[in-house]
Amino acid sequence: MRAWIALFMLPAVGVAQVRPATSQPAAIPAGVPLRVRLERRVAIKHPGGHFEGKLAEPIYVFDRPVLPAGATVEGHIAEIGAVSPWTRITALLNGNLTPPRRVRAGFDTLVLSDGSRLPLRTVPSLGTAHTVAIANSHRTPKASRAGAPGPAEQPPRKVWDARQAFQAPGKMRQLESALLSRLPYHRQSWAAGTLFTAVVVDPLVVPAPRDDAGPAESGPQEIRARLLTPLSSATARQGMPVEALVTRPLFAPDHRLLFPEGSRLLGEVTDAHPARWFHRNGKLRIAFRQIAPPGAATQYIQGFVTELESDFSAHLALDQEGAARATSPKTRLIFPAVAAAVAGLSFHQDFNSQGVPDQDLGGRAESGAIGLGLIGTLVAQASRSLASTIAVTGAAFSLYSNFIARGADVVLASNTPIEISLAARPPAPGDAHSPPR
Repeated sequence: MRAWIALFMLPAVGVAQVRPATSQPAAIPAGVPLRVRLERRVAIKHPGGHFEGKLAEPIYVFDRPVLPAGATVEGHIAEIGAVSPWTRITALLNGNLTPPRRVRAGFDTLVLSDGSRLPLRTVPSLGTAHTVAIANSHRTPKASRAGAPGPAEQPPRKVWDARQAFQAPGKMRQLESALLSRLPYHRQSWAAGTLFTAVVVDPLVVPAPRDDAGPAESGPQEIRARLLTPLSSATARQGMPVEALVTRPLFAPDHRLLFPEGSRLLGEVTDAHPARWFHRNGKLRIAFRQIAPPGAATQYIQGFVTELESDFSAHLALDQEGAARATSPKTRLIFPAVAAAVAGLSFHQDFNSQGVPDQDLGGRAESGAIGLGLIGTLVAQASRSLASTIAVTGAAFSLYSNFIARGADVVLASNTPIEISLAARPPAPGDAHSPPR
């Protein structure tokens, strides 16, 4: 009789090990990144300056959320780096006397909804001013869907607010940033919406989560994960192994747990092209072949990337095959055309009715602005020949940068959030044979 009782007890013990009790505190292991978004602008003056942000995404442990999106995280300015000589020279050619420094933030306190404060230690991290979610043509990115979701699919308010961190900046904001960048002097700051990926150094034990901590699944065939292998189209080669980690548990429609948080995804680079001269951009495609849940057997899958998060200034796009490509905005053609026209007009000399050469202060200002921005408008007033020299130099630099120089590579840093679809897709060139099932 005792033997039969023991046999019936074994499945129960197995379930308890696979699915932890929700009433117990949860430990967030070291190495987990916290996505922290600034709600207000932060002026960068000196190391040690304090500020606070909000969690842009919930944090999961195994099959449950333990930290909700919107939790307050307090931090400080950890490091203010120096400016490299090449960066300073490039900035001077554009009339910028204050090139941005590499400033890193550290986070030291997590404030929970009940007001309790937990000490925190993270790796100093850089901030990204505009982070966007990029999806391929098979689906629409979460943060770029037309308007807010309808009443029937309205997510919790905190979750919808967090998605705003991954919207592309509006045209007025882009114009404002472009105009400010032309000023010779501007104080460096982190704009509202700047996103940090703060990696936890020490394990963090949080109290038992409440039921409203966030959604617990991402879809029937979509896996939310983060890259563990940093990738670049400049160095990646076909067949290079790639590893990722599941960040949100995936449930079946009947609420059965399929893959918990912490499952490892194993794949490879299936296609890679580095950036080349004459502004030809790079390309990178990866595919996942296996998934290894914690404490369970490895399973074969066919997964390809349908969404990833990237810096807006990187201008990345995903094609139907899940390949990430660096794209060139069409607006890059405008400034070289204007610069070439102004450089040509700078050699034209007007005369007044008495035959005296016209000073043409406005034309000199335009010529100087092409090469050295606001500083050039002042320096170019010294002479017409100097104004022409500045204009020609600026036009040549613009033409070189936009048409002759190397294009941009696809760079996916470690901890880059990605979404992987397990749905079938058309085979792409370079794909290996289908794995066994």
